[in-house]
Amino acid sequence: MLIEFSKYQGTGNDFVIIDNTTNFFPKTDSKLINFLCDRKIGVGADGLILIEKSKSSDYEMIYFNADGNLGSMCGNGARCSIHFSMLNKIIEHTTSFLAFDGLHKGSLIDNFVKVSMSNVLTYDEFNDFIFVDTGSPHLVKCVDNVDQIDVIEISKEIQKDIRFKDGVNVNFLSEEKDNLYRIRTYERGVENETLSCGTGAVAAAITLNILSLVNSDCINLKTKGGKLTVDLKRSENIFTNIFLSGNVTRVFDGRIEI
Repeated sequence: MLIEFSKYQGTGNDFVIIDNTTNFFPKTDSKLINFLCDRKIGVGADGLILIEKSKSSDYEMIYFNADGNLGSMCGNGARCSIHFSMLNKIIEHTTSFLAFDGLHKGSLIDNFVKVSMSNVLTYDEFNDFIFVDTGSPHLVKCVDNVDQIDVIEISKEIQKDIRFKDGVNVNFLSEEKDNLYRIRTYERGVENETLSCGTGAVAAAITLNILSLVNSDCINLKTKGGKLTVDLKRSENIFTNIFLSGNVTRVFDGRIEI
């Protein structure tokens, strides 16, 4: 089987994206998905995205973690899917599409892509972390300097907690200057630190508001792979009208024989 794909990255969070509108891809084959995401023997990516037909929207985004298992919402993946769908003439410059957590809207100008995210109605505390579900579960902690944190070691220890039997993403934040925070993220399914995480950026922006460290409707976050912006509206501890935006890049198109 010959598979055509595009390799994308959104602030360093990279994906293999496949047009599956003809439903040819064997999406229950977790070993195949894991192989395609493998950086040594496959294409290499943090996750794989299938673009499929939808009766209620322009398309449906099916996201898989690099380990081959079905994932939840992926913010950077969603932004890349919008750009891919525009280039493949599935959409024009605005869209509504389905993802794991429901309907999303998106728009793009050149390589700058903005996507709506699900409302966040609740949050919780876990030790000295804030737990926020932004379509994917996230723990967020503010520290003095993210460079001094052993992100992988701490995050792997957290995965052992029975409260996170399906895994949890872990984020660390430190302030660089007014309204600009640096963020590092450990992603479940990748089981490693990634250069960026869109749902993590949203969780971070919400946490900064919860802790009253930022009182703004627009929060800028500096990931290892680049800058993301989160816009939101807050009423008490309910967050709505959330948008994630930043640049994406189509790295290359390819074919692989399976």
